[in-house]
Amino acid sequence: MENIVTKTGYEWCVEANIRLLKLHQWETPLGDFEESYYKEKITDKTFYERLEDCDVKPNSQPRKTEMYLEYRMYGLVPYNISPIQQAIQFGHAVVDYSRTISETPYEKIYNKWADEDKTFIILNGGTTNNKPENFGTLNKHLISLRENSVIVKEFNEPDLGDQLTAVVFLVDERVFNKELYPDFIEEKLPWSKKKPSEKQLSELDAKNKVNYEHWVEKIGGSKNAFLRDFLKSFRLA
Repeated sequence: MENIVTKTGYEWCVEANIRLLKLHQWETPLGDFEESYYKEKITDKTFYERLEDCDVKPNSQPRKTEMYLEYRMYGLVPYNISPIQQAIQFGHAVVDYSRTISETPYEKIYNKWADEDKTFIILNGGTTNNKPENFGTLNKHLISLRENSVIVKEFNEPDLGDQLTAVVFLVDERVFNKELYPDFIEEKLPWSKKKPSEKQLSELDAKNKVNYEHWVEKIGGSKNAFLRDFLKSFRLA
């Protein structure tokens, strides 16, 4: 008996390396074109039938809307408290995060993570010291995250002199899924027996800048570009 393969419209687009330009053109008997595209399993025959009425871009990675991205709750905690205390401090911050974003546009994304994704990533944030003249690394990380428009929530433990003990923030898959969203790699001119001309180098530099801007747009903007670089230096707590 023939094994019939079914995938979502999005998964078929990933396989075909084509991007749907107008999601509302995706026709489905389910009524909700967005939910159908990301969740309804269909055969390749049905996929190509529906694709006939859609504007697409070939050789282009398909995109997900915010509600269908995978999310993880990242947290930074001090290195010098016990693992159980690190988890407790992280939990306090997550609870406060949920209250902070309540009745804001970010609440739906938080609820999506809480209902479906649920993953925690607890990282070693180093030292904590809330004195401005001698901030700990955890305190500096909090400042850096805020300066780069990342929505964060911190927790200060009363039993530890109100020191900062956790910083949490939601991260979407465009930051941590390096297989689907590879790092940006600059093009380089191969050298032969002589150095490339200044004109060649200038043209390549301009091309790399344009390609980098396209890459930043593909991974969700400058905030995600910052997070990809920011998270490289951390290890699990």
